[in-house]
Amino acid sequence: MKIRNVLIAIFLLGLANIVMQPILAQGRPVENASLRAPSNETELISFVESAVAHVNEVGKDKAIKDFMDLNGSWVRGDVYIFAHDFNGTTLCLPYLPKGVGTNRMDIKNNQGIYINREMQSIALNGSGLYEYSWPNPISNQSESKVSYVTKVDDTWWLGSGIYGAKSNSGNATVGTCLGEIAGKGRYSLGLKTDNDMAFFLVQLQANIQGQLNDLDLDVADSSRQLSTVGIGGEKARSILRNLTSSSPYFAEATTGSPEGKIVIAEPAAYKNSEGADISKNDATIQLMDTKNPVFSQVFRLVEGYDASVISYPVFSPSGEFIGGVGAIIKPAEFLGSIIVPQLKGTNYSVTVMQKDGRVLYDPDPSQVGKMLFDDPMFKPYPQLLTLGKKMVAERSGKGSYVFLTNQHDRNVTKEVYWTTVGLHGIEWRLAAIRIAE
Repeated sequence: MKIRNVLIAIFLLGLANIVMQPILAQGRPVENASLRAPSNETELISFVESAVAHVNEVGKDKAIKDFMDLNGSWVRGDVYIFAHDFNGTTLCLPYLPKGVGTNRMDIKNNQGIYINREMQSIALNGSGLYEYSWPNPISNQSESKVSYVTKVDDTWWLGSGIYGAKSNSGNATVGTCLGEIAGKGRYSLGLKTDNDMAFFLVQLQANIQGQLNDLDLDVADSSRQLSTVGIGGEKARSILRNLTSSSPYFAEATTGSPEGKIVIAEPAAYKNSEGADISKNDATIQLMDTKNPVFSQVFRLVEGYDASVISYPVFSPSGEFIGGVGAIIKPAEFLGSIIVPQLKGTNYSVTVMQKDGRVLYDPDPSQVGKMLFDDPMFKPYPQLLTLGKKMVAERSGKGSYVFLTNQHDRNVTKEVYWTTVGLHGIEWRLAAIRIAE
């Protein structure tokens, strides 16, 4: 089941659906009675941050050994540290040591959700809370769980969680509401406030991020399929057709050779771009150099329009790099289809921009595509430019500025909350705005 309609920000590479027999095979866990387990989200965050501090103090290998010790201070009943690298390999799982060293990206929970992919996505963006269903190692029953995960460095991440009614911190109100709306889980990125506009922004962020994650997952699946058939030929073309039909947000899908030339382009309307040299494109260069997934900034395609591309490397069954697959989205259309329905009944507007200041979406179409820091339209508004620089530097926050109404009939003071969505290191700043009373 896809996560496309789930109102939670989620993403790529995974933990797991532990079946009952492996859990039972590990024996009953030994509860460490000397230390109290975290009982709410605030304490949970502190526990995880203490684990990161422990890594920094004793080193990765020693810390993981400590985290794996069922009788140690890091296992407190049903609260424990888990850790994974960004390739999906499990590094620490004290109640399932047989899972350590294996790649668990494709394991789902009992609701069919790739929970570790989603938690890894959160960690890729820094840190955050995530609610889901997972087996409790004490009761051997699936229960609601709230985990806090965080990036340790660019290679791995760790987290911990609390089960059931233990989630009762101040952020639980927002989380419970999102959980009721989504029916599955939630993701929170630091906007812990009762402000209505901030809550609106959390919901919008979750929706956009969830959609981005689903698109990313579709491209990753196509990459795996292409690894068995190659990047050319009718079978590859069929995979690209399926990819473009998997979402209305995909305008086009292509495969590219290791030399940076388009091999196949679908749908048929873009077939004339086959053979085009895209080797000088920044996204192509990054994919070829790193052999890792890429989410590009908006750029002008050889097809003649502006878009972003989600690209994945393709490897043969023997592990040889044979090219890449990319799927193209038009950010203004993608964002507008999500934002406009959610704005109904509110007095807010929404702007999305890249970190270079390029406006990707705005209800005023005359602003879309403009560069905030260079365009003459924005030059007379120093407050806006100052706030824009702060938004580029900080992943979330709030502020105010003076600018035109959408009708361009007068200047008004506007209040703004912003946060971040994105993929693979590319960040879009998502801002909710209203005219100050």
